Amino acid sequence: MWFDKAPAGMSNRGGVHIRLDYMNRLPPLHALRVFESVARLRSFTAAANELCLTQSAVSHQIKNLEDFFGFPLMERRNRLPELNEAGEQLLKAAQSALQVIATTTTQLMDARRNQIRVKSYPSIAFLWLMPRLRDFYLEHPGIEINLTTMWEETPFLRWDEYDFVIHYGEPQMVPGEVELLHEECITPVCSYDLCSAEQIGKLSSTQLLSHPLIHPTRDRMDWHAWLAALSEVPPVNPVEHIFDTDYMAVAAASRGVGVTIIDPLFVQDELKTGKLVMPHPLRVKTGRGYYLLSAKASSQNAPASILRDWLFRRMRESESLLYAEELPT
Repeated sequence: MWFDKAPAGMSNRGGVHIRLDYMNRLPPLHALRVFESVARLRSFTAAANELCLTQSAVSHQIKNLEDFFGFPLMERRNRLPELNEAGEQLLKAAQSALQVIATTTTQLMDARRNQIRVKSYPSIAFLWLMPRLRDFYLEHPGIEINLTTMWEETPFLRWDEYDFVIHYGEPQMVPGEVELLHEECITPVCSYDLCSAEQIGKLSSTQLLSHPLIHPTRDRMDWHAWLAALSEVPPVNPVEHIFDTDYMAVAAASRGVGVTIIDPLFVQDELKTGKLVMPHPLRVKTGRGYYLLSAKASSQNAPASILRDWLFRRMRESESLLYAEELPT
C-alpha cells in the first residue's frame, strides 16, 4: 500500500511506512517542559517566572500532565511541590530528553553560525588570547569565538557546551585527550621604578627580596617554587601583596607596587615597551602547563580545526619571539 502523505502516526520515507506508535504515548510536550521546570526549581512561582507564564497557567499544565497519566506526580506541601516516586522517575527521563534536544539544537545553530565555544583558564585567556583575537578575526572573519573563563583546576566539563577547553595544571590533573599548548616557566618582573637600567637582569636575590612581593595566587606557591630553585629560604615577615589573578598582580607590578612573578609569555608587550623588566635572570619551569582539551566532534568541525591550528601556530610564534628576541633581561 502506498501513501503520498503518511497518515497520522506513520512515517512515509522512501515509500516505506514506519508506524510511529510511540507518538501516541507521548505526554503533552508543553506540559512536560512546565513539569520539568517546577520539579527542578521546586516552586510554581519560580517556574512561572522562568517560563514567562502565570502561576495559574503552570498549575493548569501540571494538571493536564497528571490527567494524561491518570495519577498524581507530586504533592503540595506548604504550597511547595514535592515529587512522588512517579514524579522523580518522570523528571529524570524528561531532563535527559530535553538535554538531548538542547544539545542538538545548540550544535545545529553553532554549525550554522560557525561559532566555536572555548572555555579557558583566566590568565591565558586575558593576558595572551584576548590581545590576539583581533588577528584571528581578521584572518577568519566568518568564524565567531564564544570565550568564557573557569577557575577550577579540576573542572567538571560538559562537552555539549564547549568545543575546546584551555586547562591549567600538572599533566596528571588534566582529564581526557589533551595537547600541551604551553609549558609554564616563571620569573620575577617589576617596573623600572624598582630596578634601574644598569640592574636589569643583574639584581641579586637579596636586593630583589628587599622589595614588596606580589603574589598572583593566594597559595603563594609561585614565589616559593622560584626561591626553592634558587636555593633561597623565603624571607621572614616580608612585605607582601596577595592577589588571586595573574593580571591583577601584573597591573600592580607595572605601577611600582612591588615585584611579582609570572610566565614572561604573558607580559611580552610590557617587556618590549619597558613597562616591565625582568630584574633577575633565573627562569623556573613549574611542571605545570596550559593544555588544550578538544571535544570529539571538534575534529570534524572545519572552523574548530582552523582555531586549533591557529592557537598552536600563534603560541609557537610567541614562544619563539620570547626566547629569540633580545628582550630586556
